[in-house]
Amino acid sequence: MRLKHMLRFWSAAGALCLLSTLLTVPAWAAYPSSGADVPDGSRFLEGEIIGEKNGWDGSPGTGAAAAFDGDGWTYYDPTAQGQEYAYCGMDMGEPVILTKVMVLPRDGWLDRFDGASIQGSNDMEDWETLYVSGGEARNRDWQEITDFESSDAFRYYRYWNGKKHGDVAEVEFYGRSADGSYTGPVRLTGEVIGEDHGWDGSPEKGAEAAFDGDPHTYYDPTMKSNDAAYAGLDLGQPYILTKVRILPRENWLDRFRGGSIQGSNDLNDWETLCVSDHAASSWDWQVFEEFDDNTGYRYYRYWNGQEHGDVGEVQLYGYPLDGNYTPPTPATLAQPAGEVTVSFDIRRDTISSEAQPITVQPGETYPALPGSAVSSFTGWYTLPEGGDPVKEGDPVTRLTSHTLYAHYSGEEAEAEPVSAEEPAPADPAPAEDPIPADDAPTEELPVEESVRTDETETGIRILPLVCIAVSALSVAGTLMILARKKD
Repeated sequence: MRLKHMLRFWSAAGALCLLSTLLTVPAWAAYPSSGADVPDGSRFLEGEIIGEKNGWDGSPGTGAAAAFDGDGWTYYDPTAQGQEYAYCGMDMGEPVILTKVMVLPRDGWLDRFDGASIQGSNDMEDWETLYVSGGEARNRDWQEITDFESSDAFRYYRYWNGKKHGDVAEVEFYGRSADGSYTGPVRLTGEVIGEDHGWDGSPEKGAEAAFDGDPHTYYDPTMKSNDAAYAGLDLGQPYILTKVRILPRENWLDRFRGGSIQGSNDLNDWETLCVSDHAASSWDWQVFEEFDDNTGYRYYRYWNGQEHGDVGEVQLYGYPLDGNYTPPTPATLAQPAGEVTVSFDIRRDTISSEAQPITVQPGETYPALPGSAVSSFTGWYTLPEGGDPVKEGDPVTRLTSHTLYAHYSGEEAEAEPVSAEEPAPADPAPAEDPIPADDAPTEELPVEESVRTDETETGIRILPLVCIAVSALSVAGTLMILARKKD
């Protein structure tokens, strides 16, 4: 009996540790793995990986490719800090305009997101900075970047850090073609059609509620399975659907059963493109990307012929049937951005500036901008060095508050010395494990941060190793017990 109890104990311990191991190791998806939404009019960008083939330890496992493998536990670890060649990026094959970048910092080194930048180039020599992180990552979550200093198109994009050692786990690029041609589905907007009033006769529960962007409001039909009881959109012209996102009414998930998207060109004959055959399992977005009779319709509606057709939100994505496509601007988005503040940096400590901040509306144009008493003043730009010029009449394309910087002729000769309070250039890379022969950088590395220990790694990696060891011991113990029992 004693042997039997010991056998059960070791078997249970091994099973528990094996289960713990499986639960503590996340199942990363293939690249891209962030699950981020593709911006309107854009596509997920993929190309040929550029940058360092081998990373800090001289192996491909920490080279640039690790930032584009879809695995959040692998990472690109540069061979040096702040060096031009120490980056990971992609050759897109043609110039494209960035609309979003998703970045996952390296586990255990969140401070190294400080100074991280996204840069673009058309010759791999001159790189224009589109974004720079102003601080370390607060947690190990995906960092979403959508506000860029330039909307120019570039063929090459890279992740590079000139301030910290540029470790990064994953990088994802999203964008659209430089010529403005159709590259992806846009969020469809139009005039709301259907019931003006809902179940209790109030407009708050009418069709408008399904398209107001508020997940807690909802359309509640006046009747069940009635042809007039629906919420929809008149798009003005026929569109082909590429995706539909539906958020069921909160606490009424069973009423998603029978919910359908239908299309029409005359508001009389409706074709069913997709339908739910079950209740929603949770209060999350329900996504459809496969459709029947997807031939292009002007009118689309959400309708339920089985249950009472309550719904929280409906989003339609697609492109015009005739192929004509204009990339969305802030002025044409479903929910235009509000006014933003523009500040002006004169970039001269010895000059008192009267350039007061102004407010502008994204999608409109810049008004008259402040001048300068300095004769060498040439205008306002999006970056302190380089960047795009901004003048009166230019469209406002940035959705958040931003700063414009004064530029001067003969800037290099006039440049003022860096004050003692400004940060010094980034130190070389901290020493890590020795680098094998050929790919090792030649510069001398500093003493500080000289050793990376496993103590900085999170327990999520240590626990599976411990459990594997316990599982092995349990198997060995079981075999010993069985041998003794046999003898």
